[in-house]
Amino acid sequence: MKLVTTLFCVLMTNVLFACDFCGCFMGITPYDNQSSITMMYRYKSFNGYNFSGQHNNLFPQTYKAVAYNNSTTTNNLIGNNYQNTSIKHGGSTTTATTVTPQYTQKDYELFTSAELRGKYFIHKRIELNAIIPFIMNSNRIDDDKHSIEGIGDISFFAGYHIIDKTMTEKFQHRLIVGAGIKLPVGDCRKMNDEGERIDFMLQPGTGSMDYMTYVNYIFSVKKIGLNINSIYKFNGYNYYHEEISNSSSTYLNIFYKFREDKNMKIFPSLQGYYEHSKGEYINNEYQPGTAMSVATAGIGVDVFYKNISLNTSFQLPVYEKKLMNNLATAGKFMIGLTYSFDQKKYLIKKKEH
Repeated sequence: MKLVTTLFCVLMTNVLFACDFCGCFMGITPYDNQSSITMMYRYKSFNGYNFSGQHNNLFPQTYKAVAYNNSTTTNNLIGNNYQNTSIKHGGSTTTATTVTPQYTQKDYELFTSAELRGKYFIHKRIELNAIIPFIMNSNRIDDDKHSIEGIGDISFFAGYHIIDKTMTEKFQHRLIVGAGIKLPVGDCRKMNDEGERIDFMLQPGTGSMDYMTYVNYIFSVKKIGLNINSIYKFNGYNYYHEEISNSSSTYLNIFYKFREDKNMKIFPSLQGYYEHSKGEYINNEYQPGTAMSVATAGIGVDVFYKNISLNTSFQLPVYEKKLMNNLATAGKFMIGLTYSFDQKKYLIKKKEH
């Protein structure tokens, strides 16, 4: 049986920074060179400030904020000796005009998206992909809460299958290289009720046109397989001269063919992920405290029934570059449902020799 990777996720949603924005999800599929359509839901949570001793909650309570005065000190507070700024995870500071933020356990940032993805093979070795995300982000910093919804930036990319053959029935591998573009379709100018622009990190779109390159390799022997993917992204700047530095990410998936028959296939996996970015620039000036270097690890399972597949992934942080006033990564998960078409013809036919 031949194995190929599913849709290689380049840029998923907003800013290529901090919240899996330069990340990818890779699954595995037993369908060889088949076009497909996918619905996917992704969730990532930030909660608990670095160096605070606070616990990270994957699903933080999103109840109404409670005001704290400057003399309050509890296990849920970092302290009251910080400057009068509202500092968000991986974002620049915004001057506050009311009270000093208390860095409470109740603060959070949630980045979620529902994505429609399509993959189409125009040739046995060439695949075209598109991702249309609907963004649903929210946060609470001190008493300030925001929720934003909207279409995100749309991505298009193409992959070429350099290695496209199964060597033997027991030993299989495949190599794909590709490139893509992210179009600034999503809104990056959303305002709050006071007419002020909401934080760059929460916006549905980045406002910039970005480019990416990637390589994807899959290898399996008998029931054990390995899938490794790396992506590098070149980021532009938007109307506000905001820019995220070029970024990279790598995904590792070690899977086991738990069950494999004609109609049903089940592949559990161990997964690892690492992403890096130097941070945010505004008017070519670096914004301190915006660098990002984080690694996560977890488990996943891919279930295939005929032409339908269910892909899942759950990961928790194992390493993160800690910045004093930033919320820490609490975890992330993904679930996707894919239908693969029984493709027998291609727009570009293979030359006969």
